[in-house]
Amino acid sequence: MSRHLLRTAMALGIATLAFSFTAPVRGQDATTPPPKPEKAKRQSFTGLVESIDAKAGSVIVKKGTESKTFKVGDKTKYSTTDKKDAALADIKLGDKVKIAYTEENGVAMAHRIGPPDVPKKAE
Repeated sequence: MSRHLLRTAMALGIATLAFSFTAPVRGQDATTPPPKPEKAKRQSFTGLVESIDAKAGSVIVKKGTESKTFKVGDKTKYSTTDKKDAALADIKLGDKVKIAYTEENGVAMAHRIGPPDVPKKAE
């Protein structure tokens, strides 16, 4: 009986040793691409422009009692009711705007600032 037990224990030891060498090789399979980082979800906020700080690169928009600060950058696009391709200087205090933004590391980064969508006329 002890001979049978010894052979079984040896067989299990050899199998465990064989699997321990194959596990790291399977984990480094080159055909499996690394997971892609999750893209930040686009959001929108509509309100009145309360403050513009071109030097700091920020715009504060207020909706009701809520104020939200948005960071603007070189890639931020602007438009007004008069200009499709505007600049930050064309946005005025009190303008009603809709901001498309994403949250990046706790900062609301504005991608597009422009007039809110005009509802379509009923026919």
